Amino acid sequence: MSRTKLLPLLPALFLAGPILVPSLRAQDEETPQAAREVPAPDSLAPLPADRRKGFESIDPELCKEWLSYLASDELEGRETGRPGYKKAAEFIAAHFEEWGLKPVGDDGSYFQAVPFVKTAPDPETSYMAVVGGDGKELLRVAVGSGIGGSIGENSEAQGPLTVFDASVEEPDFSGLEGKMVLVDGDMDRRAMWGLLRVGPAAVFTVSDEQAARVTERISLDTGGRDRVRNARRRFPNSYALTAQVAEQVRELVAGAEGVEVRMQVEVKTEPVFAANVVGLLEGSDPKLKAEIVGVGSHLDHVGIAGNGEIRNGADDDGSGTTGVLAVVRAFHENGKRPKRSILFMCFAGEEMGLIGSRHYTENPIFPHEQMVAEIQMDMIGRREEAPNPEARAPESPDDNVNTLHLVGTQKASDELHALCLELNEKHVGFVFEYDQEGMFGRSDHANFARQNIPVCFLFTGLHPQYHQPDDTVEKIDFPKLARVAQFAYSLAWELADRSERPTVDRTWDEVSRRRGR
Repeated sequence: MSRTKLLPLLPALFLAGPILVPSLRAQDEETPQAAREVPAPDSLAPLPADRRKGFESIDPELCKEWLSYLASDELEGRETGRPGYKKAAEFIAAHFEEWGLKPVGDDGSYFQAVPFVKTAPDPETSYMAVVGGDGKELLRVAVGSGIGGSIGENSEAQGPLTVFDASVEEPDFSGLEGKMVLVDGDMDRRAMWGLLRVGPAAVFTVSDEQAARVTERISLDTGGRDRVRNARRRFPNSYALTAQVAEQVRELVAGAEGVEVRMQVEVKTEPVFAANVVGLLEGSDPKLKAEIVGVGSHLDHVGIAGNGEIRNGADDDGSGTTGVLAVVRAFHENGKRPKRSILFMCFAGEEMGLIGSRHYTENPIFPHEQMVAEIQMDMIGRREEAPNPEARAPESPDDNVNTLHLVGTQKASDELHALCLELNEKHVGFVFEYDQEGMFGRSDHANFARQNIPVCFLFTGLHPQYHQPDDTVEKIDFPKLARVAQFAYSLAWELADRSERPTVDRTWDEVSRRRGR
């Protein structure tokens, strides 16, 4: 799930829908027992015979097998544009092919390319130097050999070195604009951003660990369209020196008059693999198969942290992608197909601002008029463990054994919302919560909502491991994940097989003008 607030092209996605059901748990209410216990199987009705086999084939153990790979260290956090993301996409595509989905991506493949590029410093022409008063170089250190960091912009800067003491409680950054700054000591993230905001020419920190890596930038190739630029692409270069190099620099600067530091960076840009994975289950009706039900997740996560720790993203959104795989396999195992077609989509770049789904909606494989609804699964594998804004105490995982957030269904189509309630009550038995509408704009369904396509966002809630290295497989509740996938399967089947598509009661323009209730 994206941490990013929405880009300007998605105005008002955080607004509440027209009919918000109150939170399940008000301040003085105890958690209902139904939220703490999975309903007994004999209390639920089986699905109709034509779709029951697929529903019953959704297996928590298979889900664990798939997610154990998607959230393994081998995939290095599945950051869009990195090798681990490509491995994940190929894994999904192989399963789509195994289970008989039709490839509807570029050139008859399962991939819809999203134009991302890698921008990295040229090691032949990128360096830091200490320059004497006579213009001669006293020291040169090539990028990658004593200086590293996150470097993705051309830079040419030179000037006297200012050493900034990071130990002061209330740092004063005035006078550092345009200066070459060496940070002496550890500076927290907030203070660092305060320093960067004043516009120094270059900032150097000291860290052997960070200096050992040169992290190139991965970003959307925008062709100059600033409105869709990835926010990361606007981050300044971040330089780190080894302790040895930093000491050499300080000695040279202190040893003579007029000594300056020069930073020279020339970057090279090349395209990288960053594709949505797309596959179609063709419907059985000669006419209705032209209409599409979408089922999606985002495949990417946030990759490797600055300290080298891998953020594997088991729940975010390895769980949702595993849910997509479970639903695809369920349709394959079921044999009989519904009347309409179902488009399965695993998106790139969600963590960078819903980029992959935005690319799809701007370049749809099937016209939007043909899409009946879009079902999104994002973070569906945990028992919520987070503060509830309407409760006096944080929610406990024990209080969320059987809860599921149903988000966005009330914005466009009353019929879709009613169908979700009906199918859940009959066949799955979750306790639905409606206190996370503020998350509406933070996953890929939001881009479909802007196209007046009814959406259903399934989400089991936040937890302390969100975007952290310990969002790992052993914390996943696989029976719960499988039940969410069963609900998504039953909803996708019903939407794809009923005679009429759900009505659109409110357009996106109408919804986005409202201020909630």
